[in-house]
Amino acid sequence: MTPRERFRALVKGEPVDRMPYAFGGPRASTFAAWRKQGLSEEQLRSWGSFTGADPGMGMGKVYTGPIPPFEERVIEERGNVRIWVDSWGVKRVDAIDQPTEGFATRKYIEFPVQTPADFEAMKQRFDPHSRGRLDNLPDDEVRPTLNPDGYRRYYHGTPWTELVEACNSSTAPVVTAVPGLYWTARDWAGFEGLSVMFYDQPGLVHEMMEYWTWFIIELLDEPLSRIKVDHIVLQEDMAYKGQAMISPAHMREFMLPRYQRLHEFFKRKGIDCVDMDSDGYNGQIIPVMHPEGIDAISPIEIAAGNDPEVFLATYPKLYIHGGIDKRELRFDYPQARAEVVTRYRTARKHGRYVPSVDHGVPPDIPLRTYLYMVELLKGFADGEDLNTYEPPCVLETQLGPIEEMFDPRKAIEEAYGDEGATDVI
Repeated sequence: MTPRERFRALVKGEPVDRMPYAFGGPRASTFAAWRKQGLSEEQLRSWGSFTGADPGMGMGKVYTGPIPPFEERVIEERGNVRIWVDSWGVKRVDAIDQPTEGFATRKYIEFPVQTPADFEAMKQRFDPHSRGRLDNLPDDEVRPTLNPDGYRRYYHGTPWTELVEACNSSTAPVVTAVPGLYWTARDWAGFEGLSVMFYDQPGLVHEMMEYWTWFIIELLDEPLSRIKVDHIVLQEDMAYKGQAMISPAHMREFMLPRYQRLHEFFKRKGIDCVDMDSDGYNGQIIPVMHPEGIDAISPIEIAAGNDPEVFLATYPKLYIHGGIDKRELRFDYPQARAEVVTRYRTARKHGRYVPSVDHGVPPDIPLRTYLYMVELLKGFADGEDLNTYEPPCVLETQLGPIEEMFDPRKAIEEAYGDEGATDVI
């Protein structure tokens, strides 16, 4: 089977020749730490082929931020801390030099949407047909940014119109991702502001989520009509440890009817898997949103109380990926092996589950332990025995010497250790 055929079969619960080689993506700060643990520049550049991960393919650029952006301005800087207003109109605090790139430390102070009038103004920056969403603005129209990481900033990418033939003939699954309803409303109003709005201004919340449903459909209608996309991810991050950020009742009122419309729209376009990306505890989200709104959910963070075995036993048509507890990869090989075996045993029992690291791979995971996990996952994907198989650890033999292991305390001190710097937060 090709990786694309394998993915489609897995989502539907059909037999596959083997499981996908999927591991979980390291962040920029993780790769920086691993360069000091023997990872060469060439291995970093060819990371996918070095680890042997199954390929995937993107549909092309989809930019969903404000056009035009708000004007960025600095309010105060002290030590390594900056208070400023970003391109979304949000007043926030950042470390100027980030200690862990890709895991940005930030604090939001004030958001631009607080009233219906604010949202009317915000909508002017969110026309789904603006130039620069599915293609690229000229360089001279892209404003420089103070944003210390890749989130909430404009980017260039390959337009979908240049990828139609490649996507439709691809042997790898084609995927695209867009922010979901809760994610976007929170970007406009903030977590606390949106939480209060559900009670004090429910009409405004309905308006924001209705607008975003329309925005997504308008934005993606033409590209999804011409490109066969297998997997769409709706980014929500609407849960934290122990429970969701909004009640199931509010999900049913504000989100489910619109998710049903989006799900129907995506299915008409031939998409096999409508996937919600939500960190945190998913146990309150799934019974509301599946199967009418979503087919899948990830990354199934174990630290938040998620249990892949329980989810798959309760919802046999749910597809999940993730669920390997990243905390268990910080130590020795036997501890990492025990965690991977537990998740793979569940995958073999229930199907529709691809075990991989349950979020972005952080820099406190040693490179050699990660590569041990990679080879272990590949062996189990090929059907090796869960009780006896040990990988050959070939990847480890290709590394250089260890210069320095990552120290999280040192990273925090480098970011915020300037005397008096935290006084501005």
